[in-house]
Amino acid sequence: MSIQAAAQRPAAHLPVSAVKGLIAMVGSMALFITNDTFMKLALREVPLSEGLGLRTAMVSFLFLGLIVASGDLLALRYMFRRSVIVRSSLDTFTTFLYIAALAVMPIASTTTIYMATPLITTALAVPLLGEKVGWRSWSAIIVGFCGAVIVTRPDPATFSLIALLPLIAAFTGAARDISTRSIGPEIPGSVVGLTGTLAFCLAAALLAPFESWQVPSTTVLAYLVASAVSFGGGTLLLVFAFRNAPISSLSPMRYLLVFGALISGYLVFGDLPDAWTSIGMLLVVGAGLYAIQREHAKSRAARRAARDDRNTGAVGLATGTCPPAAACAPSRD
Repeated sequence: MSIQAAAQRPAAHLPVSAVKGLIAMVGSMALFITNDTFMKLALREVPLSEGLGLRTAMVSFLFLGLIVASGDLLALRYMFRRSVIVRSSLDTFTTFLYIAALAVMPIASTTTIYMATPLITTALAVPLLGEKVGWRSWSAIIVGFCGAVIVTRPDPATFSLIALLPLIAAFTGAARDISTRSIGPEIPGSVVGLTGTLAFCLAAALLAPFESWQVPSTTVLAYLVASAVSFGGGTLLLVFAFRNAPISSLSPMRYLLVFGALISGYLVFGDLPDAWTSIGMLLVVGAGLYAIQREHAKSRAARRAARDDRNTGAVGLATGTCPPAAACAPSRD
């Protein structure tokens, strides 16, 4: 292929791994809102520590089953990696804070306050991971957050000490997402999930003496099983997403939880969206799609610039000229 033909090739799309990461993020958000819905239903009849304890015990068996099915029992040794323990600890704090708020607050209000997570995650990704986020992407994320607030419009009663729980969870959740990047690719997502659920079980056991456990009904058990399956699947997809796609691209997709909260609120809890809710939804969707489009455009521009530099250097070597300074300088490596 000639140099001119190579220079005229269209820019490549996102790497396949990044696209898979974005798709996994969408699936993860859908499963997490399903988990929230069933947990809120279950916590109407059982205390927090019992609900989380039973659910996470089920999820632990699910993850352990995946590890056994893979035939890689030696992978269990990775449970003691520092990066896995740190993520599991942060995930435990995040989930307990969030579910504690969910048990007493409206699902939409809890979700909205927790939506500070993308902003915090993106901010931390800049100094900790070296990711670059332009002002347009920042603006889109902020607009998306404003849209989420419009969607649920928390009433004054929401802003109490209880309302601080999902806000603190947003900070610990952002730290959890950042820490996921430090987990090596050799560690299966099922091991990460199993470690997290065992940490949940330990935390629930420590909290149990302060609450009155009771025999759950068949309906509650069904809720907890559905919650366990949703939570387990969502965790696996979330780990995969943050391993394969840039955080700045994944963060806006967190706002999909708002739509899940709206759908759940309408179908399960009887909340009907009004005109203001529709406006907020449009802001969230528009801002999220724009932020993702900006990241795609930056990736394409970077690849195009790198390709142009290589083509310029090749032309210089072929003709004996080096148009831009040092564009075709030989490597010293």
